[in-house]
This record gives sequence, structure tokens and C-alpha cells, in this order.
Amino acid sequence: MTDISLIRNWHEKAKEDYFSRYVFEYLAFEAFLKKYKYSKQDIEVASGNTKERSYIQHFKNDETYQARWTAFINGEPDYKERLIDLINYLQREPMTTGNGWWNNASYHHRAGLDNQGKIADENDFMNVVEFWYEVRNNLFHADKNPDDKRDEKLVTFAYQTLSSFIENVLLQEMDSKSFTPAMWEDFEHRFFAQGSEVVMGVNGSKGVATAYELLFWDDSNYPVIFLNKKIEKSYIIDKMSFNLTNLSGDEYLLRKEWENIKRRANGANDLKKLRVYFKDIIPLLEDALGDLGI
Repeated sequence: MTDISLIRNWHEKAKEDYFSRYVFEYLAFEAFLKKYKYSKQDIEVASGNTKERSYIQHFKNDETYQARWTAFINGEPDYKERLIDLINYLQREPMTTGNGWWNNASYHHRAGLDNQGKIADENDFMNVVEFWYEVRNNLFHADKNPDDKRDEKLVTFAYQTLSSFIENVLLQEMDSKSFTPAMWEDFEHRFFAQGSEVVMGVNGSKGVATAYELLFWDDSNYPVIFLNKKIEKSYIIDKMSFNLTNLSGDEYLLRKEWENIKRRANGANDLKKLRVYFKDIIPLLEDALGDLGI
């Protein structure tokens, strides 16, 4: 499990002047990319390395966030107006850093590209992300001066646009995959022993679920967040495998537990998944129970 509470903590820390705010806000954004959204393996497979720049390029290419960006700005007139102010400002005074990365969604620097340092329009998600990254680089490399009016304006634009995106898109995504205990006493043990439920936020609504039901939750809903820990489905499978193994000495309890798991399956396809999920202990289960019904 990975502790991802720092994403929200950095976001909340960004409450001082805009230079300080943007540092903290960008740290929240960076934590989202590295601790929550993409693994090092994801980035290395896509780009051949795990550099900071490759995470940014990967995010630029993520069609899910391009679509969420468009939906967000079209639903927030005030935000869209502020974004248009930024676009117009950069059209007049383009940024001079990052040449070769603007208008570039590849994982390689490309010299000679047109319209560097600018955002074309409000749907130009790729260059909005580049803008956030370039302001971050200038701040972290001591190239921004808090007494310089242009620097102050660029950092203010960066904070206002990134902060709203984190608040209304990224954190909402995390909240939609978060679950919290309905009962606190020795919760993790009780939950994986099917003695407790969690309250879940899914697609804007709330519901309760047991570990059995999370087992059959669609893979696209993972990772989920449990008490600020990022959990993959493999973690739930491992916990349930451990529980089944511990019950293997008592045929009655083992059969009861196995039938409870199967009962949550939604049709034949879910039942087939159990052979994949519990492949490491299928021989043990078959030895104890015979035909598993999957």
C-alpha cells in the first residue's frame, strides 16, 4: 500500500502568497502523478526512462484527462474566463523557457516547433500542462523573482488554473474511489474477515460494500483509497487468499467462506475470474472441497 495523504496535504498547504501557493500546489500535482496515477513501470514502458519530464508527457497524452479538462472548463465560466486571460497574455508575451516541449506530446525534445511558449485556446490541454511545468521549473530553479511583475503574474495564473483543476478534477477522482470504515474497531481484520463494510463513493453517489463485493468490482475502478492508502485489487485478493488458507483446516468454515465469495459473483464470467484470482491456492481448495463450482 502507498500512503497518498500528501496529495491532499500539499493542496491544503497552498494558502500563502502565490509563489508559496504554487510550490505546494505543484507538489500536490506531482504526488498525484507519481504516487497515485502512474507507476514507474508505466512511465518506463512508455518513455524508456522515469524522468520527471516523462511523467508530464504521459499526462499530456492521457485522453481521460483531456476529456475531463474540456468538461471542467465548459462547466466553469469563471475558470474559463481566467484561462482565456492567460491565453491572451501568453499570445502577447510568450514564455521563453521549454522550447521544444510546447506543442509536443512525444517523449522526446523536438527543436523547431512553432508557437512555443503559448497556449492556443482553452481546449489546448497539452500546452496548459506544459505551462504548469515550465512555471514549476522556473520556480524550483530560482528563475522567478517575487518582485518581478511578469513573474508574479505568471505564477498567479499557474496557481489559479492548477489549483482549480486539482480541486475539481483530480481530488474528485480520488474521492470517487475512496472508501472509509463504517465501523472502526480492528477494522482491517474485520473487513477482510467479512465482518465490516466500507462506505464508498462511486460516480458521485455513496454506497456500502463488503470485501466480497470489492473483489468483483471492475478493474477500471482500481486503485481504491482506503484510509489514505492506495490499494490495488491484488491486495484484496492476497488478503482473501490468506483468509481462505487459514480456514483450510476446517472444511465447514472453508466451504462456507468459499460459497459466500461465489454468491457475490455476477454470472459465469465472474465465477471464472475466481480461478485466476486464487490460482495460487486453487490446488489447496480443490483438495479440501473437491469441485469448486468455477
